[in-house]
Amino acid sequence: MPEIHGMFRVLQQSVTAWASGVLTAGWEAFLPFLPSLAATAALLVLVAVAGIAIRIHRDRVFHGATLCSIDTMDGTQFEEFLTVLFTHLGYRVQHVGMSHDFGADLVLTSSHQRIVVQAKRYARNVGIGAVQEALGAVQYYRGTRGMVVASSGFTEPARELAARSGVELWDRQRLGAAMTRTAGKHSDIARKPAYNVHEE
Repeated sequence: MPEIHGMFRVLQQSVTAWASGVLTAGWEAFLPFLPSLAATAALLVLVAVAGIAIRIHRDRVFHGATLCSIDTMDGTQFEEFLTVLFTHLGYRVQHVGMSHDFGADLVLTSSHQRIVVQAKRYARNVGIGAVQEALGAVQYYRGTRGMVVASSGFTEPARELAARSGVELWDRQRLGAAMTRTAGKHSDIARKPAYNVHEE
């Protein structure tokens, strides 16, 4: 019997020594990667915090915006403003403007539609070219319909082509109405669905 106990003791010591060796070897192999893993984790945290800060800043700018403040925006700022506006209206928004946009600045996705948006931050009325760009972009992005959103108005030829081709036009008045509709909604954006129950 003492021999069996002795064998178990030797076996236990061997297993303990082996496990200790494996753990030590594993830790020593992992140790060189620790600084890079910590740096990666810190970078991910910084990116997340920066993303939250940007979103908070955009929301503040958005909720403080008026039609007059839109008049001081450049084209890119207007696109970013519309990105937040349509997000607040319940759409998933892809900002495709700025480079190789193929006639689109935003692509809005809802439960049933894929709307291609051309944004025009103009002081004068927007002409027929914007409607033509929107029509081309609908084909390229495989949209269900097109939309042109302007900070001003539209020329008569632009309105006529839009009416015949099914492109929706948002002039200054309609943009202002959409801004009014979303006023005060920033507190419950996280609880909104990804699309409207009704379509714009």
